[in-house]
Amino acid sequence: MDDAAERLSEPRLLAFYDRLRDRIERAVTRRSRRLGKPVADALLLAPDLFVLLLRLALDREVPAPTRSLIGGALLYFVAPFDLFPEGVVGPVGYLDDAVLAASVLSRALGGELEAYASRYWSGRQELRQTLHDLTTSAHHLLGGQLFARLRRALARRGVSIPVSAPDEMAPEGPVGITTDYAYPVDPAFAGGFEDPGA
Repeated sequence: MDDAAERLSEPRLLAFYDRLRDRIERAVTRRSRRLGKPVADALLLAPDLFVLLLRLALDREVPAPTRSLIGGALLYFVAPFDLFPEGVVGPVGYLDDAVLAASVLSRALGGELEAYASRYWSGRQELRQTLHDLTTSAHHLLGGQLFARLRRALARRGVSIPVSAPDEMAPEGPVGITTDYAYPVDPAFAGGFEDPGA
């Protein structure tokens, strides 16, 4: 088995899924007041999005180019250091992973594949609505700088994230991970991320 196949082996990824679900549920339970409902809800989608990516990547009936795109999203999920590194900020760092997964799946799931993917979906809400809600709230969830960086990275691979103006996605209460909109932030997450490409 080559290196890439080893990293995408089903037992390893399912073990990652179990650890991911446990870490996120504990973090949301401990920090739900500081995170706010939109962030907590988005984080809780991360494990279900991960397992959907996994199931589609391992299914040989999914077209190879789509599996390749989905495999890239899986690798992003398991990488400890990405645009919002969970290795540094903890489980809240899976926000960018969830947005990336929703964006990749939104692009990949067209025509026949959408109904097929819905069979694999283990989330509570309808899959298409979940993907729509997460991608359209991405700017609010991630903040301006992180959103812009993720949007540029995905655009290089032909994947887009809709841009929603901050006013359109105004939260019901104070939430956020960044100081872009002056929302209260857990001090552990307030370090900010500068875009080296800016």
